[in-house]
Amino acid sequence: MSVIRPSGQTGRTDRSVAVIVVLGDLLVCVVLLLMSIGAVGSEPTTRAQETAAWHSAGKMYVGCLVVGVASFAVLRMPRALLAHVATMLLSPIAVLALLLLPGLD
Repeated sequence: MSVIRPSGQTGRTDRSVAVIVVLGDLLVCVVLLLMSIGAVGSEPTTRAQETAAWHSAGKMYVGCLVVGVASFAVLRMPRALLAHVATMLLSPIAVLALLLLPGLD
């Protein structure tokens, strides 16, 4: 089968890939959050270990964002690219809002 697809088939593929990308990005963000607080992997006991855990989770987050943007741009999948960027940028904001919301009472 040829790698080059007709343009009509590319749109259908891009749409289904975008759904999978959103679900995968949500999973990645949850795992990175759990990793940064010590629920996944070793639990940090000192301030230096906590800082290292946050920094490593942040580096992985930025790496996932950059690799996803680059790969979907190269593959010419605009829906998947937009879904990836929106999910990766909005999910931390939503989690932060959920964490701060009970404190507003």
